[in-house]
Amino acid sequence: IHYRIDAFDPYAHLYRIQLDISQPDPAGQLLRLPAWIPGSYMIRDFARNITQISAAAAGIPIALHKVDKSTWQLPPLTAPVTVTYSVYAWDLSVRAAHLDQKHAYFNGSSVFLEVVGQADQPCTLDIEPPRIPEAQHWRVATSLPEAGARRYGFGRYRANNYADLIDHPVEIADFSLVSFDACGVPHDFVLTGLHNADLQR
Repeated sequence: IHYRIDAFDPYAHLYRIQLDISQPDPAGQLLRLPAWIPGSYMIRDFARNITQISAAAAGIPIALHKVDKSTWQLPPLTAPVTVTYSVYAWDLSVRAAHLDQKHAYFNGSSVFLEVVGQADQPCTLDIEPPRIPEAQHWRVATSLPEAGARRYGFGRYRANNYADLIDHPVEIADFSLVSFDACGVPHDFVLTGLHNADLQR
């Protein structure tokens, strides 16, 4: 299962996500966006922020049927399929997703559709750099393991499965980075936005 996320229009607060499924359910693959986030299980309506969704197999558009407010179904097929969708991101909290010309942030449960029945499969994620002048010094902060990306860089990351994928928030910005050891264990944290923190302390 492969995902690609692109902060393609920070001014309109829109992410574009591409989901590649190599072996969809031949009976009709279900796709679902969670209504919760790890560590906070109050019911939420993240799917309302999906502004557009489409699917194609071998470049040929295929229909998507919306089953309920957060679930879509593909028609029966055995060929690899690509699903492309846009997510409106204007929730300045730790719970969902936010995007503007100052930074990008997302929790996976608010932007990554689950491939129902294949949640145990390994996932890869390509994080694309925004193409706006304000983002030329942005970096990526996440605890997802790199799978080709440099540390704090754009590129490919990996997750053991879908639950692992949505358990690692991502912050993208021109942030301040502080690194230190505690009891021999290296720690990093980042600060985004204006601050007057004593970083050395």
